[in-house]
Amino acid sequence: MPARRVGAPAPRMHSSLWALAALAAGLLGFAGNAAAQAVPFTITGQVGSGLQALANGTTVNLAANAVGQSVQLTLTITYTGAGSATLGTPQIAGSPAFSAFASGATQNLPTGTPATYIVVFKAQSSTQVSAFLTIPYVQSTGQAVVNGNLSLGLTGSAPGFTFGYTIQPQGNAVPISDGSTITYPPTQVGSTVTALLTILNTGTAPGVLNSVTVSGSAFSTIGLPLLPGTLNAGQALNLSVVYSPKSIASDTGTIQLVFGGQTVTFNLAGSGISSQLSFQFNEGNQSLPVNQDQVTLPDTQVGTASTVSVTVTDTGNANSVISGISISGAGFQLITVPPLPQTIIPGGSLSLTFKFTPTTAGQATGFLVIGGVTLTITGNGLASVYQYSFAAGTATTPVSPGGTVFFSPTPVGLTAATTFTVNNNGTAPGTISAIFIGEANSPFSLTGIPPLPITLAPNQAVSFGVSFAPSIVGSLSGTLHLDGAVFTLNGSGSAPAAFPSVTLSGPQGTLGPLQQVPIGLSLATAYPLAVQGTLTMQVIPDGFAADPAIQFSTGNRTVAFTIPANSTTAIFANGSASVSLQTGSTSGTIILSPTFQTTAGVTLTPATSPNLQLVVPPAPPVLVGAQLTAQAAASLTLAITGVANTQALSHMDFTFSGASGFNLTGGTVSVDLTGVSGTWFRSAAAQPFGGQFVVTIPFSFAGPTGVTNPSNAVTSVSITVTNALGTSAPVTVALP
Repeated sequence: MPARRVGAPAPRMHSSLWALAALAAGLLGFAGNAAAQAVPFTITGQVGSGLQALANGTTVNLAANAVGQSVQLTLTITYTGAGSATLGTPQIAGSPAFSAFASGATQNLPTGTPATYIVVFKAQSSTQVSAFLTIPYVQSTGQAVVNGNLSLGLTGSAPGFTFGYTIQPQGNAVPISDGSTITYPPTQVGSTVTALLTILNTGTAPGVLNSVTVSGSAFSTIGLPLLPGTLNAGQALNLSVVYSPKSIASDTGTIQLVFGGQTVTFNLAGSGISSQLSFQFNEGNQSLPVNQDQVTLPDTQVGTASTVSVTVTDTGNANSVISGISISGAGFQLITVPPLPQTIIPGGSLSLTFKFTPTTAGQATGFLVIGGVTLTITGNGLASVYQYSFAAGTATTPVSPGGTVFFSPTPVGLTAATTFTVNNNGTAPGTISAIFIGEANSPFSLTGIPPLPITLAPNQAVSFGVSFAPSIVGSLSGTLHLDGAVFTLNGSGSAPAAFPSVTLSGPQGTLGPLQQVPIGLSLATAYPLAVQGTLTMQVIPDGFAADPAIQFSTGNRTVAFTIPANSTTAIFANGSASVSLQTGSTSGTIILSPTFQTTAGVTLTPATSPNLQLVVPPAPPVLVGAQLTAQAAASLTLAITGVANTQALSHMDFTFSGASGFNLTGGTVSVDLTGVSGTWFRSAAAQPFGGQFVVTIPFSFAGPTGVTNPSNAVTSVSITVTNALGTSAPVTVALP
């Protein structure tokens, strides 16, 4: 029998790289035999889908996917000689992991007819084993019978895996097996720790890693290769399994490795650690809640301070190092701070205090920084804050203390008004105790002031009126006082409305002396303002001097009147629509001229003011009366009263009438008054009397002898007086 050489197995390759091709159900390996016996057969071997021609005496390597799994080799043996051949029962010598049997007919095989044999390798370990397959045959050619053997060397292999992990970066390698736990060290929340999981193929055949699955929210893998992939015998694969704790808690998970015919599961366990600060705020005995790092302080009166204590406690499971404490924001100030840096152990605490002193009303915001934590602190400053404004019509204008409230130009005599509003925009009630105009006799005045003092709640307002009534043309100012807040009031008086035309009514034509005539005054159209006026009399005498009696019935040569607003008629004393004028006792011209002004004294008199001229023409003298002032037996004295409006007399004529039985001679007497009247009317004594005169003339009578009372012979006297313009009507005086 020829010697048989078993082919050596392929050399092992150790590499950390993956084979990118997936491993087939088995591996068919061959080793040549230079001294192989020639046989009248062809042999084809098939493992899975792999098909290979085999030479007699070749060694075939069968690789299982895993220990405990089988791989099948199908041999197709085709007779190629003359005649026929019969194949016998296969024989296995060597490892019991191999078995073989015929499948189908093996007897009397004519040329070209195949027979099938099945060889099964069931891996019992990852160690490589070997065996020798022999199939006897008998060849019949019709001339001779030949006996022989077909032979194949068999080797069997399987992958085997061992596992271990190393906590990076400097941990020791820890071997693990299916169901074991990869334990991570306590890990700071927010950081990561990596366990390097090593998979080593310690078997004799390549192994396939189909999938890697990680469970547990805190665990993940990085850098996984493309799966499935092949891990050759002796090759190692490192997987990075990362632990990232999200909170202070124990975390668990698993990592599951699925190989060709095996599933391995490792438990994952870790714990998150962190220093965790909690804060307790107290103002006095009041605890202040902390909501998402925000703290609201109690309301504090502006200008006062509230003190807040803060207790910082480490409620985590790691030390806290406080290297800095600061506070910012208007009105916030640290009072006591512990020496820094400070380490707070879990459960330990430290304390500090700060104060809040609001300077303005409304919300103030501060930021308290403790270590790496920033807390937002809000506090409300309590104070009344007034906002001032004034409005005319629909326009509203804000104004600040010291500012100016403007009024539009206003005609003298009219009134402009604005509404002044005070609104409390602060956070506390405010009281207003005084509202007043700062100047006496001011053109500015207040209306609708509420009863004082008045308290305004936050967002409450009060309003009152401010009026401007200019009395002069030009700029005017004043001050409005609301407690300590002072505002300038500014307005401008403009010219009044144009004054309408004026009519003076009185007698027409010429006037006689010693008359009383009515005088009236009216406007062409109503005037919107109340008017005060004066009617002035100018007397131009024809003679030496005007009679002082030429005057108004009020006793003066001026008379006041008023014209009510929106009226046309002047009203004089006693509510009368006219005033009487005395013409007096001298001739001449009387000129009446009115002037007008507002009640505040602004002149309204037109540039060309109307007037009324009344004329008392020169006239013959007028005798008013005569009387006997004295009488004796031979004399009598007469006093004659009259008016000479020319203040001139030429003579006075007396005509005496005798009693019955008497015959008067020289019964008409003419007395020359030219000189004496001129002297009188020019004298100072005559000035108060104007053209009035009293002439006293004594008369003496001489009668016949024996008549003791000649005056008794006269019963009456008729008197006339004459000047250059004529003679008066006579007056008669009866004598007793």
